[in-house]
Amino acid sequence: MSPLTWEMRATGMPLLPGPRDGWIAGLDGLIAELSGEGSVPVPRGEPPVPGGAGAGGLDRHQLQRFVRAGLLRREGAAFRPSAAALEWRRGGEPGLLVEILHRHVRFVGELMAALADGPRTHEQLLDLARERFDLPWETPGPVRDRTAWLAVTRMVDLFGGRLHLTDAGREVLGRLVLGGPEADDAEAVAPLPPTVGAVAELLGSLDGAALRARADGANLYVPGGSANGGRLDALEVLTEAASPSVTDADFVRLVQETFPNARTSATARTAKDTLKALGLIERTSSETWSATPAALGWLESGEPLDLARIVHASIAFFGELLGELDRAIRPTSGALAERSARYLPNRGKPLTRSAVNTRLSLLEACGLVTRLSQTTYRTTPLGRAFRDSLPCLGADDAASGAPVGDRAGEPQGASPGTGPRSGPLGADIAAELEDAARDSANHRRLERAAVVALGYLGLPGEHVGGSGAADGRVRFGVGAESRLLAVEAKTAATGRVVDQSLFGLAEHRADMGAEATLLIGPGFERRMLKEADDDPAIAVIETGLLAEVVRRQEQTPLTPAQLAPLFDPRLRAAEREDAIRGCWEAQEIRGQLEYALVDILNVEAEDPLEEGGWLDLTSVRRELRTRGYRVEETEVVAALEFLASARVGVLQGSGRGYRCTAGVHTAGQRIRALGHQWAAAAELHHRNRPAGGTGRA
Repeated sequence: MSPLTWEMRATGMPLLPGPRDGWIAGLDGLIAELSGEGSVPVPRGEPPVPGGAGAGGLDRHQLQRFVRAGLLRREGAAFRPSAAALEWRRGGEPGLLVEILHRHVRFVGELMAALADGPRTHEQLLDLARERFDLPWETPGPVRDRTAWLAVTRMVDLFGGRLHLTDAGREVLGRLVLGGPEADDAEAVAPLPPTVGAVAELLGSLDGAALRARADGANLYVPGGSANGGRLDALEVLTEAASPSVTDADFVRLVQETFPNARTSATARTAKDTLKALGLIERTSSETWSATPAALGWLESGEPLDLARIVHASIAFFGELLGELDRAIRPTSGALAERSARYLPNRGKPLTRSAVNTRLSLLEACGLVTRLSQTTYRTTPLGRAFRDSLPCLGADDAASGAPVGDRAGEPQGASPGTGPRSGPLGADIAAELEDAARDSANHRRLERAAVVALGYLGLPGEHVGGSGAADGRVRFGVGAESRLLAVEAKTAATGRVVDQSLFGLAEHRADMGAEATLLIGPGFERRMLKEADDDPAIAVIETGLLAEVVRRQEQTPLTPAQLAPLFDPRLRAAEREDAIRGCWEAQEIRGQLEYALVDILNVEAEDPLEEGGWLDLTSVRRELRTRGYRVEETEVVAALEFLASARVGVLQGSGRGYRCTAGVHTAGQRIRALGHQWAAAAELHHRNRPAGGTGRA
């Protein structure tokens, strides 16, 4: 019995009430109850009733897990035993039950295979599930759910604090075909399950106008954990509650009582608004909500892809996100947030990283993407097939916010002594960095690309390489305050570096007198990442983030002080990206502030009733507040003084305050001209430098 593809297998394990030594009898009884013609559909929204007709003491939500596990099937609103479950009940062979569970649920046979190599604790199996199989579990609970079934079927035995594979377990393991996220063919296309009627009608209505009219989905919150199918379970529970209807107050109460992390009324209301945005519930009166026809179709089919289809039809940049992930250069979640602006015709600005991460978590729960690292994902074979089946909105590259104008002649960040700075643009350097990160057959390519990228950011250095040495060295800062950093680059064709020791990095640092190591790679498996993050002398930098910094340095340049978190070994990898994004946000706010100041003073200058166009600092800050800016006085003064400086000269300051001396367009020209002047000066400097000289006058 071959298993489904890894992405199509469920992450949640079905459970039965009561002591586990009664589970086999309980499952037998459940199948018997649901086998007859008189089996009763389980009413929606009702709690489980022990011994209830056709329910086996389980509610619809709990029964749905047995559907995903291959033991039940849906027949309209009713639950029926699957053919495989009926076959197991006729023979009662425990191995067949395990084969059914392994076929439909992740990490069943794979867990047994791990025990075949030797006994393990639940915690060790949790580490394996997270590191080798990319399962986002934080506690051993999902592992214990699996070992409970394996124990009652006599496949494993627990003694001495560790799990042991029994002889019966070894015999059954020999019949299983194992899988995993890296075992599937990257070029394969998985077959898609059929679309339920109401959902098919919804997709059929998606023409260009409907795609553009979808909600932005900018503020999404799905309660429930990512482990063990928690996201899907949460959406199912909440949608069930709205069938046939639910009041606002009852919905908020249900969220608060069901999900520990959603205790406040505001959080519960956000969850309700999220279900509306996702197309799962709709208003039926001023006080009540009901599940949409498409959502009812999903509840009956129990198919995660039907949920994904509804979400794609309801919010922008959902199915389209799969296409972005399948690009040759795989973007980080932060880069995806920037790219989202191309798919949001009604918003005018990108989504937040949080909004993109919520989309990614839903896609992952549906088996359409798999996570490679903290910030990168890849499309699964099922995801590619799903994407190709959808009507999608094309990217509007005019909405990308790319800088306009001639960029020729800008400094390219070459290392000292390498000649005129007319090297490749940041986009080319970033593209080479990301391509090289997956070229596992040529590790020197990434070593050189990393040194070039760091040089572009103002860290001069050189590629070293060779056995027993760091891959490169760079210097951050100037003069006595500068720091020498060792560069270690790791490639991985799969996008995640595994099974590589960090032993020897300290020796490499000592050999060159470096203060810290920059460990650069496309992504790192969890144990390796934790080991590196825990080392106070290692800064982990994913190539996706480094490439994004390089690209944005032309449009949103960071100062050396703002770049410092990128190379700070005291920060963990996830904290590093958050710190850099905070600096980008600060730079963008500063640019918006400068533009707003020039515009405010231009408006004042054009007012015929205001002689001279002067505004004092208090009036300027008042005008800024009316435009939604909440910035400290020191920031406003610094921006005003910059714009009034002789090098920019678009404002004039005096005891009366400030006034504008040039329009907004001219101000932009003046600021852009500064970069061109620096480029020309650099070219002249290198042209006049004596051969072999230092370049000093």
